[in-house]
Amino acid sequence: MAKGEIVIDEMYCRGCGYCADFCPKDCVAIQEDKFTPQGYPLSSFVRPEDCTACGICSFMCPHHAIEVYRYVEE
Repeated sequence: MAKGEIVIDEMYCRGCGYCADFCPKDCVAIQEDKFTPQGYPLSSFVRPEDCTACGICSFMCPHHAIEVYRYVEE
């Protein structure tokens, strides 16, 4: 199965939580102790070992703060 990685741009994240709400593998979570430079709660990639790079988190982000990378085994 393809493994993935997501990168969350702190400058664009507004802490809405859509990425965490819609991730089918619960790989993203809102951190209550980390904040963006604008003061919003920051989303974090908390379970990279379970990520399949489906892209739902990026698709659901209204602020385009998430990039998804898929790693395919040869």
